[in-house]
Amino acid sequence: MKESIRSTLMVLGRSLSPAYSTMMKIRTWAYRNGYLTIKRLPCPVISIGNLCLGGTGKSPHVITISRWLKGQGLCPAVVSRGYGGRAGRGPMIVSDGNRVRVSPQDAGDEAVMMAQALPGVPVVVGSDRYADGRLAIESLGAQVIVLDDAFQHLALFRDIDLVLLPAHRFFGTQWVFPGGDLREPVSSISRATAILLTRTELLSRADQEIARYEVQRMAPRRPVFLSEMRAVRSISMGGESIRPDRLSREALFAFCGLGDPESFFATLEGLGYYLTGRVAFPDHYLYRPEDLEKLMKHARRQGATALVTTDKDRVKIEPIWYELAARDRAPIPIWVLEIEARPEEGLWNILCADLNIGNRCNHA
Repeated sequence: MKESIRSTLMVLGRSLSPAYSTMMKIRTWAYRNGYLTIKRLPCPVISIGNLCLGGTGKSPHVITISRWLKGQGLCPAVVSRGYGGRAGRGPMIVSDGNRVRVSPQDAGDEAVMMAQALPGVPVVVGSDRYADGRLAIESLGAQVIVLDDAFQHLALFRDIDLVLLPAHRFFGTQWVFPGGDLREPVSSISRATAILLTRTELLSRADQEIARYEVQRMAPRRPVFLSEMRAVRSISMGGESIRPDRLSREALFAFCGLGDPESFFATLEGLGYYLTGRVAFPDHYLYRPEDLEKLMKHARRQGATALVTTDKDRVKIEPIWYELAARDRAPIPIWVLEIEARPEEGLWNILCADLNIGNRCNHA
């Protein structure tokens, strides 16, 4: 029902798409020609963004690239908008690299998830990315800034601009907002340093190469890399860690609050999981205790022996689950599937070259 309403609204908005597309082109032209100011930070900046509304796997790629930078002996910091939180203009320090200081309600679920996944890497949120970056550099010792979801944030200069496109529908509806799910015209990918086709594990090898060819045709001077999203482990709310394939023996009820929930469900099915049911909440949904109780009751009625969800959802439901468990109101286990982005090696070659790391560069 929600998807049909969304489709109807897009159809109604089609008449406005050309005007919005033109506005975005004018905006880009104004930045490029100096009519709008571009600020520059005193260290390299890597932007990781996308062209379509909805999930493309930005957060896992921010985590993977930040870990790689740290592995090169650099001190990266993640700067994010903090969508869904109360940070506002900011800047707000989510993590100083040693501990997570704020809740998902304050900083947003993705920022807290990244902070928990990146020990030793500071995370800062706020709408003023320049101020966020200055704080990360001057107070937290950052040597490289990794911008989360910033392809359209042209007010801050970036040395490396990575654009993520989902391999199974890389240009979405091919209509620009509000008549479709493109944030700006397809031609804007020419600004990218490199393009990553994500979730390629959902395609056959032949279809992966067809997708690469199609995107390369649209951006002939930009390298296009494939990137898989792979399950690393499953973690219970109680902290137990197991191999992902162990859950294939269970009857599972899946739920998530993502921009692209179907990709998560497809990942579960690709692992051979038996799903008795599934529920998709809105992206960045803030769970309430009654939501979790209803999910557990519904899962039991569907014959499930456990629930399964994402890392992004975990940071919001974990405090609720512990509270329910303390009152014996958590009758069914909840498992979190940890996903890791694995881009092609060519991406690391580009980062090594553009960051002038040279011979000391170690590939992932």
